[in-house]
Amino acid sequence: MLSIRKATLRDIDEVVDLRMKLLYEMGRSDRIDGTEALRTATRGYFIKRMQTGEFTVWLAESGGDAVSMTCIHLIENPPEDEVLGGTEGYVMDIYTEKEWRGRGIATSLLEQVILYARGMDAKKLVLDTIGTDRRIYEKQGFRKTTSEMELLLKQPAGSTG
Repeated sequence: MLSIRKATLRDIDEVVDLRMKLLYEMGRSDRIDGTEALRTATRGYFIKRMQTGEFTVWLAESGGDAVSMTCIHLIENPPEDEVLGGTEGYVMDIYTEKEWRGRGIATSLLEQVILYARGMDAKKLVLDTIGTDRRIYEKQGFRKTTSEMELLLKQPAGSTG
């Protein structure tokens, strides 16, 4: 039986484990379990932001084991023509363990995030897609934009902040 619920701080180890697997599959970590520094920094990030309420994580579980997750980071933005101020939600870390994929779990998690964002009066949701399969996002009404660019500002070796 699969269940979906908001994560709590007691779930932090499972949340960090799933994020490490996501980063590994994305090619952003050389180890499936991450380095100790990466795990520590990730753990601190999640704890701090979950405590403030600006960051919420959902887990899908089977038999008490987390098999999928997604997160939303709520950000207060200044007004634009399309959205006259208010909260924007950045959806991230949509990840499902390989053996659980293709069962609609990510879609169910995404639906929970959308309901939550509406309940928090968010005006807009954004997300980055990895790979070429965008169907689950498009089915929920997300549309592709072309305005985003990225600049990585490298940190010195050993820096965590």
